Amino acid sequence: MNAEVQMMIIFLVASFLSILYLLRLLEKKESDFADTLLDLREINEALLLDKEYSRQIQAEKDELIYGLQVNSQQMAVEIESVQAEVRKQKGRAQSAHTSKGQILEKWTPFLTHKQIDPHWRAEDWSFLGQPIDYVVFDWHKDKQKNLAEGKIVLLDVKAAKSQLTTKQRRIRDLVVHGSVEWREIRLD
Repeated sequence: MNAEVQMMIIFLVASFLSILYLLRLLEKKESDFADTLLDLREINEALLLDKEYSRQIQAEKDELIYGLQVNSQQMAVEIESVQAEVRKQKGRAQSAHTSKGQILEKWTPFLTHKQIDPHWRAEDWSFLGQPIDYVVFDWHKDKQKNLAEGKIVLLDVKAAKSQLTTKQRRIRDLVVHGSVEWREIRLD
């Protein structure tokens, strides 16, 4: 055998071995590719499941939000109804307090109370109503006693927690200050 043939055989064997090596490498790459492809398919399926699960969660959220909105609207209607009833009841209560106060105003001359002098007679009370409820004339027939002990009382009756109006407070201030006078007017 000549050297050329030997070289050719060596070349062919080396080529054959290289081809075998490349085929094995290709098989391994194909196997790795198949594994990678399988992994990608599994990941894709998992992502599709996650996407479907997300859709379900979103649908549940949307349903809950809608339910909450409906409940909120119903509660708003109920709150408005309750507030209207509260206003109505407050109005009734205020009306009842006002009525009670007006009744008490009328009966005050006949009541016993620590701020009503026991010797005041009902006929000496004059009802005005506005802005002061009563003028009480605490007078005596005897002129000297009348000047010493008599007085004229401007009296306002209040029930519960009611307060003097601004006008009533101003009148009270004038009386306390002594800014009261007597005038007699004669008309012909």
